[in-house]
Amino acid sequence: MPASTATAGIVVLDKPADVTSNRATRRVQRLFGARAAGHLGTLDPFATGVLPVMLDEATRLAPLLEGGAKTYLAEIALGIATDTLDRDGEIVSRRPVPADAIDLLAAAIPAMTGCIRQAVPAYSAAKVAGVRRCDLVRDGRGAPPTEKDVEIASIRIVEAAPPRVTIEVVCGPGTYVRQLVADLGEAVGCGAHAAALRRTRSGPFRVEDAVTLDLLERAGAAERPGFLADLRGRLPCPAIDADAGALETLSHGRPVEPDPSGGALPEGGTVLVASGGSLRAIAVFRSGLVHPRRWLGPAGVPLGGVRSAVLSCP
Repeated sequence: MPASTATAGIVVLDKPADVTSNRATRRVQRLFGARAAGHLGTLDPFATGVLPVMLDEATRLAPLLEGGAKTYLAEIALGIATDTLDRDGEIVSRRPVPADAIDLLAAAIPAMTGCIRQAVPAYSAAKVAGVRRCDLVRDGRGAPPTEKDVEIASIRIVEAAPPRVTIEVVCGPGTYVRQLVADLGEAVGCGAHAAALRRTRSGPFRVEDAVTLDLLERAGAAERPGFLADLRGRLPCPAIDADAGALETLSHGRPVEPDPSGGALPEGGTVLVASGGSLRAIAVFRSGLVHPRRWLGPAGVPLGGVRSAVLSCP
């Protein structure tokens, strides 16, 4: 199927299982004919769900979006531990599931919420001296144990039918839900692995807004830009409209004075500049002036896909 004309924006992809995040991103890039593409928050190959894919100038919005909270549904398989902590790994232990497993699980949850230290899985893309930990393990060299600080806002048991239990996890970026599942299994006393993992939210993007690769591939070239995410109200900083003169000044790297009727702006804070329904620049407000930091090109990033929009500040 021929690629469409390149269009800057964000595609909220519902990533299928057994496809890497990088491969899914490249498929979206090819379908849209984009020069550049990137994704927010890597999903493991076996995992599904929300994978925001940024195209062309929208890749410059990554620093504004990559720190958002994420929500997952994880299916825990109690009693079986694997080396990768998920269904794709080799079984390393089998243990009986206690009759009171759900009570033990519920009792373990409070200690695993909040700011915690979490082990980084051996099978992960985290790097040791420039080499991914999973590559070290596969080459037989092993990965040294290491931990990181993560934020887990909540863990909720959604469905319990031992040995399978489904939990909902709300957490900050960089959290390894596979590791959380394994730790919960150890707390229960029988071990566990992630039998399924689905991300239902990544920052402002939710699975209800997501589109599948199959749908994108079936759509015509002219239809695909309509699948770009509506960004109005989803970006975590104030926004201002700019007229042609202000845009010209900003495009040459010079600051402009904002219209005071637009409301107060945070000193030293990031500000988005929009015109004609598109984001045109990322700036910083300092000493009463809007200073450009990143120019988003002559066309910018449409706030509402191919639909024009009147910008409203979050």
